Amino acid sequence: MLIIDVSCIVFRLNYKHFVFLDLPDDDGSTVKTLAIKTIYADRIRQKTKTWELRTYSPNVKPGGWLALYESSPTKAIQTVVQIGRTFKLDPDDAWFFYSDQFGIDFDDYFLYYRKRTFAFGMEIVDVRSFDPVPLHILREECNFSVPQMCMTLKSIHQSIYNSIYNQ
Repeated sequence: MLIIDVSCIVFRLNYKHFVFLDLPDDDGSTVKTLAIKTIYADRIRQKTKTWELRTYSPNVKPGGWLALYESSPTKAIQTVVQIGRTFKLDPDDAWFFYSDQFGIDFDDYFLYYRKRTFAFGMEIVDVRSFDPVPLHILREECNFSVPQMCMTLKSIHQSIYNSIYNQ
């Protein structure tokens, strides 16, 4: 039985595209942001979700930092994460290999990836939280716009900066 399971995994690896994106390491000069539901940000802070999933390539380099903008009702940034590897996989294969680390249930996962050829996942290797910086402060002090995709922060709020660079 164990031999059959291992053969199945090898077959799947040879049959489907199993790819970790080969991105150069981050130089630490930029911080990106993306919008996330509070329920998933909570799971990241609890370390029950160790991969952040997207339907597009977020282009966050290994070692790069990502500020999580939590959508309604939170409407704030209170967590930054450091990214390790990024994968690009068939959604079925991603679920097969990593579902226990996604922090999402089967139905929601496959609804999210319906009609998608690839799933992209960013490995979360460090999580840092701080007092929430609400949307109105981010807009006033940092010229912040709610991200529609993964984007570079134009200006970094002091709380975010301290969490990343003064630890």
